[in-house]
Amino acid sequence: MEYELKESSPELVTSLMEKFGLDSLSATILARRGAEEKDMVWFFEEDIVFQHSPFLFLDSLDAVERIEEAIEGGENIAVYGDRDCDGITSTAILVKELKRMGAGNLTYRLPLGDEPYGLTDELVDEFIKNGITLLITVDNGISALNQIRALRNNGIDTIVLDHHLPGDEFPPAYAILDPKVEGSGYPFSDPAACLVAFKTMYALRFLRSPLYGSECILLHASPENESVRIDAYRIENLEVTSRISEVISLSSGYDISRSSLLKFLSCSLPVIVLDRDVELKLLRKAFGNKVDIVLEELRPRIEKLIPRIKGKSLYDLSLVSRVVRYSDGNSEMETLLSLFRSYSLYGTKGLMDGLDELVQLVAIGTIADMMKLENENRLFVKMGLKRMSQKPLKSLSYILSKLGLFGRNIHARDISYNLSPLINSSGRMGKPDVALSLLLSDDEGDIERISEELIALNKERQRSTDESISLTEEIAESSYEHFAHRFLIVSDPSIPRGLTGNLASRFLNKFKVPSVVLAYTEDGKMVASIRSGKNFNAKEFLSLFSSHFLFYGGHGAAAGFTIEKDEYPKFLSSLEDVVYTYEEGGEDEPLVIDSILPERMLSDSLWSIRERFEPFGQGNPPLLFLLKNVRIREIYPNRNGASYLRFSVEANDEIWPCVFWENDKSEGYFKPYEMVDLVFSPEINYYKGIDHKQLLIKAMEKSIDSQGGF
Repeated sequence: MEYELKESSPELVTSLMEKFGLDSLSATILARRGAEEKDMVWFFEEDIVFQHSPFLFLDSLDAVERIEEAIEGGENIAVYGDRDCDGITSTAILVKELKRMGAGNLTYRLPLGDEPYGLTDELVDEFIKNGITLLITVDNGISALNQIRALRNNGIDTIVLDHHLPGDEFPPAYAILDPKVEGSGYPFSDPAACLVAFKTMYALRFLRSPLYGSECILLHASPENESVRIDAYRIENLEVTSRISEVISLSSGYDISRSSLLKFLSCSLPVIVLDRDVELKLLRKAFGNKVDIVLEELRPRIEKLIPRIKGKSLYDLSLVSRVVRYSDGNSEMETLLSLFRSYSLYGTKGLMDGLDELVQLVAIGTIADMMKLENENRLFVKMGLKRMSQKPLKSLSYILSKLGLFGRNIHARDISYNLSPLINSSGRMGKPDVALSLLLSDDEGDIERISEELIALNKERQRSTDESISLTEEIAESSYEHFAHRFLIVSDPSIPRGLTGNLASRFLNKFKVPSVVLAYTEDGKMVASIRSGKNFNAKEFLSLFSSHFLFYGGHGAAAGFTIEKDEYPKFLSSLEDVVYTYEEGGEDEPLVIDSILPERMLSDSLWSIRERFEPFGQGNPPLLFLLKNVRIREIYPNRNGASYLRFSVEANDEIWPCVFWENDKSEGYFKPYEMVDLVFSPEINYYKGIDHKQLLIKAMEKSIDSQGGF
């Protein structure tokens, strides 16, 4: 059994334990996974206060001011999304919010039937004919240069909300919010489109609130030996724009004319402190009666919102403040800033209303689009899953009940294995409007009816996929051999347009090489999806053949293109010349484990550690532990002829149920009372309303070291 155990820095492990109160195993796992202290805010927190400001997008203000202008002017606004789960949830976020904000002349559109991804010339004509004056594209648009130019020439402004890699040239849009555009200003490059949509709508909410454009100064004075230290932050839109710190000696004279602090404060902005009397006393001690600074007190207002701070000084609060752990600045000032932001956001009427629903859609779209669960993605997925577990969207309640997920803690895998395939199925079957109408519905009767239609579409999708797999498997095998186990490409008239991505994923999982699947359209074109592993950039690969395509785009691991049927043979010829320059794929990589676990550590606490590391997904795989030399207690007969192995092991004086789904050993290979080595994830099996702890086995072999020497 091959495995890899990465090195961990003892200094980093110790620092994580001391600064964040982590146990040694959690800290070691984080260090092995490449975590840095600056990333811990995303690891621990699940409050929107910690998000990046949407105004960091350089075009965000242009975008929301144009949207606001269109709403106030009663303009014809259109939203155009994509047919996959990310595109559908993105569109739902925009439509919900724009309607809530009073957009009366709003239409929305997704690609239906065999319509291609992205803006087309036909859609341009449609928007012009319908009198649209503002178009918002979401999960598409960054590659639609000619179409957006045509829209502009016909008096239609376009706002592009995307997360795909741009080409060498940007479309002439009114505003572009795409974190992958160089110079976008945004500090995180890998959100899903649904998060970009959320950010835009949140910025629009903020624009409408009294917080927008507001400026102030936060100030705090503290005694230091024979001096007073005074810190001040200048704040605009709740973000720090500048800061200053000055230490004033009490034992020597103070020259006011040379004070940078007083110049910083003399800007006619309100100066806000937590406790006015405390701060005034220290300011007079520092300046005497030479300076009169008018202070506004925050405490009475914030205690109504956060009663637990009552009677506690800023110093006391800084000792327990979570935000201090993530900052290298003055701990009391960072605590004051955190209190001010929390009060401003949660104390502003209407600003946070309904966001619990929107973050659920962000979580679904992010997980479905296989975004890395790091940085803001982790923050929003954690928030969304928590809200969905506590109070799911009304439109999802029925379908969650049908899936057995209602009224329980919902995990990322529940979305990726159960919910998102249902939403995706409508797009793959050419009817993404079904899933969108469900997410937008508030009527219980409609919700039940549409949910059943979606379930039926998913069953049809599964049947079509199975049929297509059986029809094309030999083609895939032949292509795999033809490309010397480096690549495969499959095309067949029987393949439904909406299943190309699903089939490409199936072939990638089976053959472990980049896989392309093409379907034919009625207008003489072919549309394709490519899926690839982590060491192969699908979008960059397609760029080598851009001259053959009518369109191409996508991510590193998932991309697609449209090509004329007559051009396809030329593309194949070019493909053969290029593929052989790539390294051969298909080799199994060793399992990367998080720790070699002593038997004594197999206890309930392991599941507490697991909970801390959730949600799992791209960039944050489930925890994997190696447990050596444990005894099989019992092997259970398989149910309904299934090929997986169900058994139990005896470890740390307890019996632990195990499931080995990927078991490729023949029946009877493992026997009761044999000693084995296991690579496993601590998992929860939810059965009949009860959580059961179990070991999900990733790899297993008979032990060589009967002593289990650690």
